[in-house]
Amino acid sequence: MATDARQPLQLPRIDFSGVDTSAPGAGRWAAVRAQVVDALATLGCFDAHYPALTPDLRAAFFDGAVKELFALPADAKRRNTYGPDKPLFGYLGGMPGLSNGYESLAISERVEPESVRAFADLMWPNADDNAGFCEAVHGAARRMAELEEAVQRMVMEGLGVGRCHGEMRESMRHVFRMSQYRPPSDHTEGSKEVRYGTHQDCSTITVVCQHGDVDGLEVQAGDGQWVRYKPSSPASLVVMAGNELRAWTNDRVRAPFHRVAVGGDVARYSAILFALPGLRIQAPDELVDDEHPPRFKPHCNDDFMRFCIARGARHEDKLKDFCGA
Repeated sequence: MATDARQPLQLPRIDFSGVDTSAPGAGRWAAVRAQVVDALATLGCFDAHYPALTPDLRAAFFDGAVKELFALPADAKRRNTYGPDKPLFGYLGGMPGLSNGYESLAISERVEPESVRAFADLMWPNADDNAGFCEAVHGAARRMAELEEAVQRMVMEGLGVGRCHGEMRESMRHVFRMSQYRPPSDHTEGSKEVRYGTHQDCSTITVVCQHGDVDGLEVQAGDGQWVRYKPSSPASLVVMAGNELRAWTNDRVRAPFHRVAVGGDVARYSAILFALPGLRIQAPDELVDDEHPPRFKPHCNDDFMRFCIARGARHEDKLKDFCGA
């Protein structure tokens, strides 16, 4: 009898070794740019081998800062809020529509040393010194933001609209989210529980760093098959296109549906950097022609996020519903 010898699908791997994010165009930049554009056009995400986020920094961040953060009492974590108009910018936990096994805190706007310090002071108002926490968190967030900016620039250059990068970059704000996904109560081998349901991101680019080898992220390919992410190296990050990059490129990149499902008996920790544009999202003229008529109406990210919150966690193409042309 014939057997199916196909290997499980994996995210495409792109090696950023030797790519200096502060020197666009130098070294391997052009070769990596071609891979980035192809990966985001086909699957909408990829596994980035990114040695700039070193093992020592990852360990200080997750084993020190992040685990210390989630050990805080719930009342302390609930202080992480940005007001009723921004419900997705702060603490998430125990909310309708979210699994009880999921909890998350965030630093929003621009992840600069001052905002990290303000977050630490909010969490530990009586601490004498939060320097170690701040150094670890800012160090991880800064390197993830450097990769995000490089990928944004590569996409624009690869599509022939590199002129737009400066304006987009100046408008960009970030949400840096630190998340914990508790293991299922049933530890039966092979069993998994969804901790964050199927969705697309409202960002332009999302960068994900998971702690160690506790997997959970699953991405839906174009044929509907679910691809379970397994890091290709200890230096791996996931880079994923969000719906705002899909809109800005006039549907030339995919914004994949994805979810988090965990198994085993160990909690999963991750850091997620969302890049949110402050300017009006409208495809450049160069990306609109007879073969590529406008797919989406111009809009603002704040309005789109409010629409997504109002629609809830339903598995649907919210961008098309919100502003499809």
